[in-house]
Amino acid sequence: MLTVLIIYMLIMLAIGIWAGRYNKNMTDFLLAGRRLGLLLATFTLTATYFGGGYFMGLSSYAYEHGWVALWQAIGGGLGLILVGFIAFKMRELQFYTVPDYLVHRYGGKTIRVLSAGLSLIALVGILGAQVLATRAVLAMVGVGSDLGLVIAALLFVGYTVIGGLWAVTLTDFVQISIATIGAIIAAVVAFSKVGGYQSLVGAVTAQGVGEGFFTLSGGDFSLVMWLVLPMMMYTLIGQDVYQRLFAAKDSKTARNAGIISGIAIIVICIFTVFIGLAARALFPDLADSSQAATMVISKFFHPVAAGLILAAILAAIMSTADSLLTAGTSHIIKDFYMEVLGVKEEGNEKKLLSLSRWWTLILGVGSIFFALAVPSIIEVLNYSYFLYTGGVFVPVVGGILWKRATRQGAIAGLLVGAGMAVIGLITKLNLGGVPVEIYSGVVSAVVFIIVSLATQKSNMPSYNKS
Repeated sequence: MLTVLIIYMLIMLAIGIWAGRYNKNMTDFLLAGRRLGLLLATFTLTATYFGGGYFMGLSSYAYEHGWVALWQAIGGGLGLILVGFIAFKMRELQFYTVPDYLVHRYGGKTIRVLSAGLSLIALVGILGAQVLATRAVLAMVGVGSDLGLVIAALLFVGYTVIGGLWAVTLTDFVQISIATIGAIIAAVVAFSKVGGYQSLVGAVTAQGVGEGFFTLSGGDFSLVMWLVLPMMMYTLIGQDVYQRLFAAKDSKTARNAGIISGIAIIVICIFTVFIGLAARALFPDLADSSQAATMVISKFFHPVAAGLILAAILAAIMSTADSLLTAGTSHIIKDFYMEVLGVKEEGNEKKLLSLSRWWTLILGVGSIFFALAVPSIIEVLNYSYFLYTGGVFVPVVGGILWKRATRQGAIAGLLVGAGMAVIGLITKLNLGGVPVEIYSGVVSAVVFIIVSLATQKSNMPSYNKS
């Protein structure tokens, strides 16, 4: 199995080196020259979303809660479909980042600094979590040392530094193909071993699970909403998502890629959820539900086949990690270096390309260091996802839907939403099980509307005039 993984990772590195020849400037590195056709745009967007969280995470959640786990994927899929329509306009305006839109809509540097800062911290935190997720895959092949983890992580950092979004797109094409095939094969084998769906239902029911285990509602419709809405909210503002659509060759391609990838995510995740259900029937006493997918693979596959399936899981993790790297670099170079500091570097594309590569390396190595040296900080950084979603969602979506929104309203909504998320996380505020992103988003929306109404005469939205 280890040999299969090594060969796979070396192939990914080779693709990155080959793709690096096509990077002549910053736009090539960060947005693949804005030349992605429908096939590549769809595959890289799908791969970005279908990371280790959807392969192993959904299997784990399904093991514990049943079919309701699929709603996490449905929330993400619906978000991607909506993003496709939003990105249609943004792609026409040649944006690089989500803060580019916010500045275009509201004006001023403050909102760029706030939104880019929150997004960057969230991206680094999620990236660190992906690095740690790699450890679980390597442990399956007997590589439990930190050295193995560092080598594996440096490989995806390496091909991203060399090839930029071109390398990420090409490796994503390979990785989502492998991950999809792996998920389907693992689900089919698990289905066969459990003896069919009725046998699965009988075996799990005998364990005393609730009636909602085999329904999409989970017996509680509010649970469905809390699974769908947070995923949709982040998808609608995620830099790693929009970057793929900004790289599309035109607006129509961006829109269609979002729609198709949204549907694809939901379909693929049906198989990963089923892996978790089958694992519940086959291995009812797992101490850690996150082992659901890996147990199915290790017990029922020939070592070579298991190596290929593990490569599929690793592919899912790497496809998310490399996307986070390039998204983070976009914030540093475009938002902070060029816009906030005002360093334009016109005509000096080689310097911008070099800076992009160096910052990609710094982000990658930094995430590896924090994941290993201070693993607790990754949990803290991951909390920034809640801050980013709670703070930035309303200014982005509100700016699109409401013409009377103002800069002051957007900044106030962002600060209050992020602040509410901080309070919720620190105090472990429980509002009837409502997720942090939801109630912080609601408070953000209220402030956003009130302040916008109070200040609307002082500035007009440029986005709606364009």
